[in-house]
Amino acid sequence: MNSSSSHTPVADLKEQASNAEARMSTIETKPQRSPTMEAYETPHTTARPVQPAVPRRTRRLTNALPFSLVAVLIIAVILFGILLLLRGHAAGNTTLPPVGAPAAVSETQLKALAAQSNHAIYWAGPKRGTYELTRTTDGRIYIRYVPSPDKVGDRTPSYLTVGTYPTKNAFQAVRLAAARQGGVSAKIDHGGLLVFNNSSPKSVYFSYPKRSSQVEVYDPSPLQARALVLGGSIKPIR
Repeated sequence: MNSSSSHTPVADLKEQASNAEARMSTIETKPQRSPTMEAYETPHTTARPVQPAVPRRTRRLTNALPFSLVAVLIIAVILFGILLLLRGHAAGNTTLPPVGAPAAVSETQLKALAAQSNHAIYWAGPKRGTYELTRTTDGRIYIRYVPSPDKVGDRTPSYLTVGTYPTKNAFQAVRLAAARQGGVSAKIDHGGLLVFNNSSPKSVYFSYPKRSSQVEVYDPSPLQARALVLGGSIKPIR
């Protein structure tokens, strides 16, 4: 038997084991990536900015809200100023009759006169008929209620008349009138004092403390004149 060409089973097993060992060494020399490390590796990418929690459109509306309120306030102030200007302009353009002569006037003219005056001007309120206005050079103002324009200037003492007289110490003057012979007085609202004299009962006078004007109410009926004052119907023109 030739020893160079024959192989024993033991020799074959040794050769197979050697070949397997060589293959394992080759596999171990190749670089391997760890699955675990790949799972936790952070990629080298550019960081993205964090988006705000509030949407951009909502932030724009929120920022615009204060400006809207300011704009509304500015417009309101401008409109209020225009209204005051128009009211003052209208009052300033109202034509009033000349001083010294009686004239028929409207309620608007009476209100314009009151707005221009530095003291209250009294009347008996709006009534049917015609308002007759008379102003004197010493500042007295008479408002007479006549039935029609053709009665303006009629000196017949037949109509309700309210006179406002600028007077220093007006309240004191009324108190002195009450102390005269025949004087009758009564307290009225707001600390005022009413007085008339039995010799001329159709005219009733009143004033208030610390006021610079005295008011006369004339009516053909003495009882009606007193009732108007006591009932609070004679008031400043507003």
